[in-house]
Amino acid sequence: MLMFMGLALVILGALLLVSPAAVGSAVVRLVAFVLVVTGIVQLVQGLRGGTGVHTIVSSVLGLAVAGLGVAVWFNPMLGSGFLTALLMIFFVVNGLWKISTGIRYRQLNGWSWFLLSGLVSLVFVYFLWAQWPLAGAWAVGVLVGLDLLLTGLSMIVVAAAMKKIRSSDYFDTINL
Repeated sequence: MLMFMGLALVILGALLLVSPAAVGSAVVRLVAFVLVVTGIVQLVQGLRGGTGVHTIVSSVLGLAVAGLGVAVWFNPMLGSGFLTALLMIFFVVNGLWKISTGIRYRQLNGWSWFLLSGLVSLVFVYFLWAQWPLAGAWAVGVLVGLDLLLTGLSMIVVAAAMKKIRSSDYFDTINL
């Protein structure tokens, strides 16, 4: 399963790198659409019932979320800046997870790939921080594509090492 996930991430990462600006722009549009739908649903829920205060608060929040979605749709740079900020948070958390996973699997050949992938994710945070909020949709597509590619390669290398250990009948060497 680890090998399959690794291959899927490598393919997805490569596809993102083929056209990073288009992918980044599509993600911004998708987020805008989700915000509009969420805002409309919340507005309808607010108007359908509840107390006066609940109706007012829910309706105002619904209008604000839907309005934000419309603003992002017509001004993708706003959405791109927002997504870049979220991406920085993601890369920090994901990078730390990959570093800890690499350390946990250090008994396996290839563990350093997870460590390297985590360190690269943290470098991406630095790059995004230096470019934010000017980093456009291309940055989102390139960095997510590279991250998926490196994570997939790490998974493939670790899966191959695990397969080699299992086939040698000496599985006690790893402590999962």
